[in-house]
Amino acid sequence: MKRAFAIALVLACAPAAWANAPSEVVFPSQRLPLRFSHAQHLKKNIACDFCHEKAPTSRLSADDLVPSEEVCSTCHTIERDQPEKRDKKAQERFATSCLMCHPSYVAGAPIERVVVPAPNIRFDHKAHLDRGVPCGKCHGELKDVDLATRAQLPTMGLCLGCHDSSRQKQHASSRCATCHPVRFDGTVETTFSSGILRPSGLLRGDAHTLDFRTHHTAVAQNDEKYCLNCHRQDYCQSCHNGVVKPLDFHGNDYVNRHAIDARRNDPNCSSCHRAQSFCLGCHERLGVVDARTGSGPGFVPFGSRTFHPAGWADASATGNPQHHAWQAQRQLKQCVSCHRQETCLECHGARTGAGQFGKLQVNPHPMSWASSDRCHALADRNPRMCLQCHAPTDSKALHCSK
Repeated sequence: MKRAFAIALVLACAPAAWANAPSEVVFPSQRLPLRFSHAQHLKKNIACDFCHEKAPTSRLSADDLVPSEEVCSTCHTIERDQPEKRDKKAQERFATSCLMCHPSYVAGAPIERVVVPAPNIRFDHKAHLDRGVPCGKCHGELKDVDLATRAQLPTMGLCLGCHDSSRQKQHASSRCATCHPVRFDGTVETTFSSGILRPSGLLRGDAHTLDFRTHHTAVAQNDEKYCLNCHRQDYCQSCHNGVVKPLDFHGNDYVNRHAIDARRNDPNCSSCHRAQSFCLGCHERLGVVDARTGSGPGFVPFGSRTFHPAGWADASATGNPQHHAWQAQRQLKQCVSCHRQETCLECHGARTGAGQFGKLQVNPHPMSWASSDRCHALADRNPRMCLQCHAPTDSKALHCSK
């Protein structure tokens, strides 16, 4: 993707304080069997890059920036021949036995190593330091911290303080690929050995909980391109193509309860189902529809039961709010749950000499429609829609297609 729109992933960030712990997927768990005090070293005015000497030139997050024993020996005389020595005076002279830094050391056993897994994120220390970003900007104030842990690693909320494209002045790039590894297709990599990267929802309300599949509509409608940072379009189409219906989406006995949701249009049935082939097809098979449209007059039932009020399709009663013209404009989806397109074309079709089509030729368009920009725009975008009512030889259809 060329550009991430404003904010890509939400890993562990709070809108106000941004004080949540760093993501364990991005920064896997560490093992730090050490005794060390950053606070004591900072009190002696020891700069960060004195111990983390590789940081100023590091361009990869996978670089090992933990100080080696060689760096420590610059100030500390390491007494390997007395690994269990506990001499406070020696500590004051910066002499160090193994136990001074490795409290879990057992004589004769190998020293338990420090394990800091490479983070699943891109980061360039050199680029930040060259721009004058101090270490404490990302790692926090360490003057009161002894051993620094994952708690001193940056959260995404902290990163967004600079990586925010909504700023009017200088800002760092907010593209997802600036910080997050991406797949060959340009989407963000979300699967790692440390877990699956998912938004927390604290910023956009898009926490990928178990019920997010049934409640993601608002997030997706607000910014579809935000979702496309991680999901390919064919991922969405696996449910929204109107063909595949995940059987576990609706609860048990939903067939008997779906009418309530369908009338409210919540969830939107057409997101997964084709109204004419799925909804209406089922209604016809079960006999829910009185008049199987296409077999007779659309609004006249075969039996004695009537669903629509008197005058529902009367051409002289269009000013009545109970007329079908009003109701169709309000909620056409209710109409297509019982009627096929042919029902509408019985009266509204404009095809000349096409059998039942164009029987009354009631114009559904507003006045001056054929000369409007809207007519031309729709015809240019999808002329097949016009040909549902108009024959290719109709003057109106030819006029709109120009």
